[in-house]
Amino acid sequence: MLKFTSILALATTATALAQGITQANFTGTGTIHVWNSSDWRDSTPADKVGCLDASGKFINPLNDSACAVFTRISAYPYTLSAEGGNCTFSDESQEKNTDSIYGKSDHAWNCFKPFTAGIYDELYTIDGFSHVFLCQGDVDCYFDAKSIPSPKSSSNIWPFRWGSQQMGITPGHVMLQLVWNKIADLPKGEDSEKIPSPRVSLMKGGGEQEQARLVGKKILG
Repeated sequence: MLKFTSILALATTATALAQGITQANFTGTGTIHVWNSSDWRDSTPADKVGCLDASGKFINPLNDSACAVFTRISAYPYTLSAEGGNCTFSDESQEKNTDSIYGKSDHAWNCFKPFTAGIYDELYTIDGFSHVFLCQGDVDCYFDAKSIPSPKSSSNIWPFRWGSQQMGITPGHVMLQLVWNKIADLPKGEDSEKIPSPRVSLMKGGGEQEQARLVGKKILG
């Protein structure tokens, strides 16, 4: 009986691990870590190369005390804000990713005031991920930066874009993932609305096909 119970406990634990994270993991307040990763399946905390500051810029501080604390709004449109304001890729005052063939019209991520975020500014995660990787747009879970900044500088981040003329990351740039590092829940009562899951789920044993689904749609041309 003891042996059977032990096997059952191990099986239950394995199932829980296989299921990965859920939407509840991307709630409340937290910091956003930046990982140097081009494939979520084998990325680990050892790939961490920095975090985002209060303006949404990619920094690589000597310690995490410089990382901004973000809040995910618990009601529609479920967007992120920091001390600098609400966050978006649509601020036309921000630098464009002109090195990229397909992302040359994209503006850098920015958190600022006054700005009212909408549903297209939402970052989201996908149930089953091994970590709380953040995605944006049409299932694009990777990001683009010119370089990993030194401890006293910062870099802009843009969505990752690709197509037949540029299959991978922008030449000379680095491919990144954003990872939610939850600190706390919102005050009691503010997390009452359950954030819906995106209309996408991970395919068990999907391999390369699964990876291809999470880099955004191929841009034609």
